[in-house]
Amino acid sequence: MTQHKVLSDDSMTAMDEISRVLGQDAVILSTKKIGEKIEIVGSNDIKDILKSNKKNHKKHNFKELFSQVPLSKYSSDNKISSIIKHNNNDELSIEQNSISKKDLENFKSEIRSILNQSIITDLTSLNSHIDDTNFVKLLKEGYSKKTINSIFDHLNKKDISRSKSNFYNILSDKLTYNLKDKLLNSKTILVCGLSGVGKTTICAKIASYLLDQSIRAHDNDNITLINLGKTSPNRSSNLLNFGRVLNLNVHSFSEVEDLNKYLLDNQNKMTIIDISYDFLVDINFNNFLKVTLSDHKKLLLNVIQSGINYKSLEKQMSYLDKLYPINVLTKLDEIIVNSNDFSMYHDLNCKLGLLSGTNNIIDAIAFANSLILAQYMKEN
Repeated sequence: MTQHKVLSDDSMTAMDEISRVLGQDAVILSTKKIGEKIEIVGSNDIKDILKSNKKNHKKHNFKELFSQVPLSKYSSDNKISSIIKHNNNDELSIEQNSISKKDLENFKSEIRSILNQSIITDLTSLNSHIDDTNFVKLLKEGYSKKTINSIFDHLNKKDISRSKSNFYNILSDKLTYNLKDKLLNSKTILVCGLSGVGKTTICAKIASYLLDQSIRAHDNDNITLINLGKTSPNRSSNLLNFGRVLNLNVHSFSEVEDLNKYLLDNQNKMTIIDISYDFLVDINFNNFLKVTLSDHKKLLLNVIQSGINYKSLEKQMSYLDKLYPINVLTKLDEIIVNSNDFSMYHDLNCKLGLLSGTNNIIDAIAFANSLILAQYMKEN
């Protein structure tokens, strides 16, 4: 065999394969990128080896590109250059023309060490902030490039310094929504989210809060809990249990038409609706929401479990595209929210309005506050 072609995910793996198949004397004839792959053609033919040696004899070693001190022309420690001798018959023989396996591993180790100390970016990510020490510090804290760039651009437009403190203040302001007045003045509160995130419990917690804020007698008659689900007997029974605890009426519907009729017949009552996941992914229900939410007296809340990953949250938010829900963050007593989470909420345009723990329904919700959130970011 004189030539061998390798198609691999990276050049290091491809070179290892060339060395394994053609031997340590092999030379690289060509390297090119094909799609996301790297194609390398190698040869152990004597003519190809001689041509390669002649072509590269005066070039610097690749390692010199990463070193302030150039390597010697012939290194005793790294057998990189080829030594070619003439015999009495003027025939050329190759004494050495390749890197030993040990040298190659040392070379790989050095490259990995260099890359570990480097910040790698691309043309789409390069910007005027990359030389900012605070940019690098925030990256190390776990905030995404997209989040940092967005907040820094906002600070630039306002002619405000790009300090970490200002970053936290602007980010927390962008993440929070002052929900208190909107919640108290809404006649219909629709609560949606993925299965198991605590929607039913949040409905009960909101009802409990509204009862605490009431100054009129018999307001229990003016607040109703509704379960909207196609196949959700457990959720319905859980909502019934909460209704008994709070002394509230509970209704259950499996069709949007029946829910809509009830809302039209009870416009003076405050209604809290627990929406099952089945309806969240229903296009017809999505259209119903678009019409319903045109009324400023109606509010859409989207329940997010703390600790959710980016892909899951992105999918969840896609169901509510252009409906602009206010988000409720749950199970905060179980999972600590960090900088990665804040970046995820920002990058997916999530406005946080309510914060909650897991079980208690009395005095169990808190309104998101930008000042408190900014302080939390600074301390963590």
